[in-house]
Amino acid sequence: MKMFALRLSVSSKAVLAVAMLPLLALPALAATGSSADHQQLVSANAQLTTSLNTKKLSQGARITARLTSNVKAAGSVDIPKGSVLIGKVEHVSMSRDKGPSKLSIVFNQARLHNGHTVPVKATLLAAYPSASWGSDGNAGGSYTWEQSHIIPNDQKVDQEPGTLSHIAMQSAVQSPVSGVFTSKNRNIKLHRGTRFQLAIAPMAKKG
Repeated sequence: MKMFALRLSVSSKAVLAVAMLPLLALPALAATGSSADHQQLVSANAQLTTSLNTKKLSQGARITARLTSNVKAAGSVDIPKGSVLIGKVEHVSMSRDKGPSKLSIVFNQARLHNGHTVPVKATLLAAYPSASWGSDGNAGGSYTWEQSHIIPNDQKVDQEPGTLSHIAMQSAVQSPVSGVFTSKNRNIKLHRGTRFQLAIAPMAKKG
């Protein structure tokens, strides 16, 4: 049985457990609130393809990640494995004199294999160092979603320091950003190859 560290619940307080927990087969959860404005988010895996360092980044800097699993959303365009997620740094503050640092990022586009770009909504559910995964560059290992699951619209995540060394991560499906990374006493460094579990869905283009 695959093992991973994220516990999802239908409550508004999802907790990232430090201990390894069995992968539970999550049912198709009913969305809370209106879904008229966007497609229901589903779980997926991705790998960061740009390194991020709060000491060097500036607001608006381009970031990318590669999907390592397929995204299939009912009634919407599929986003296949290997598609590139494109986003930006929404906010960054570097650590000074061993003070705190903060990094907010948002992924809002996906570039498909045919070169077409579609708008997406993406929320990080967990972040892991690349060393936690196999060295073959493929999705797999301890923290992989084996199947897509519907993610509740009120989902929140609070990942405490430990999994990513001194770095914590917070996110919420209702937030306009994909995730917020914080450190209490040094700069944040997310290396290329950092792995994400995320909730994602294509967004309808507004005419």
